[in-house]
Amino acid sequence: MITKIQNTKDLAYYNNAILLSELINKEVADSDNENLVTMQECIIDILFYTNNLQTHIANCKLANSKYREQRNQALLTADELRDEIEWNENNVI
Repeated sequence: MITKIQNTKDLAYYNNAILLSELINKEVADSDNENLVTMQECIIDILFYTNNLQTHIANCKLANSKYREQRNQALLTADELRDEIEWNENNVI
């Protein structure tokens, strides 16, 4: 579950990433400086890596949620079966 604070932090991250990318792209376009080109490539690599991590953690959270739901359903079924067994043991004729 994404909280408002996390959502705000994500928005700030994306805004900063976009601004930094635009600033670097503008400087690269106006210059022949190889260091700026290297910086541009590095920031692109960093942003793609970060995006990959965010996608991976979102998939992990989704899988955990599904596993938790399956576990809770299994526990509920086990409780129902336990109650049925107990009732059968107590009501043997």
